[in-house]
Amino acid sequence: MTTAETGGPNGLAPAWLLHRRAFRNTSLIVDLFLPNQGRVGAVARGGRRDASLAPFAPLWVDLKAGGELFTLRQVEPRGPGLALHGRALYCGFYVNELLVRLLHRDDAHPDLWPVYERTLAELAGDTPLDITLRRFEMMLLEDVGYGLALDHDLQGEPLDPASRYRWEGGEGLRPAVDGYYGEHLLALGRDQWDADVRRTAKALLREALAPHLGDRPLRSRELFR
Repeated sequence: MTTAETGGPNGLAPAWLLHRRAFRNTSLIVDLFLPNQGRVGAVARGGRRDASLAPFAPLWVDLKAGGELFTLRQVEPRGPGLALHGRALYCGFYVNELLVRLLHRDDAHPDLWPVYERTLAELAGDTPLDITLRRFEMMLLEDVGYGLALDHDLQGEPLDPASRYRWEGGEGLRPAVDGYYGEHLLALGRDQWDADVRRTAKALLREALAPHLGDRPLRSRELFR
């Protein structure tokens, strides 16, 4: 798995499969993530017979434009698939679902590509899963234009470690008599994690993501239950 490849053998492009659903008898409609095209939708004719069209397996693809969806003309493995099991597998589905829900189709996100690949590698490694997810959520929000300011409040005043703050969606952090502790928010902004920061990050990121996810529940969250 590499982060800098933009072209492969015979002009193929690197990609990851985010989501797939059955289409007609043997085909699939797939959501793919590419470094220079972002999230794209494509029809994979006969794709249900192709074992390489699976999540968490790096791919080379050739796409043909046409109408609302591309046609997937060729797909090859780009390397071995990642071994995600148990909760790490659920976390991988969650990351993929966030990309499908937050990214518009055919909108390039080149800076998000290495973030996504690094996140999958961490899910397969030893980094605590919740820390990996919180880092990804923050970087995703930053990339789509809704990054969290964790060093100052919505009035531009530096956060006070001894004060508390509430999240005002679309605006930022507002001083409050209860809410998130400034010291935990500042530590989160510095990527410094302890149990309190991890609890704060989970609650804050859920608040920050909610307006962009709408009322439809995330299917991947159901897996954790």
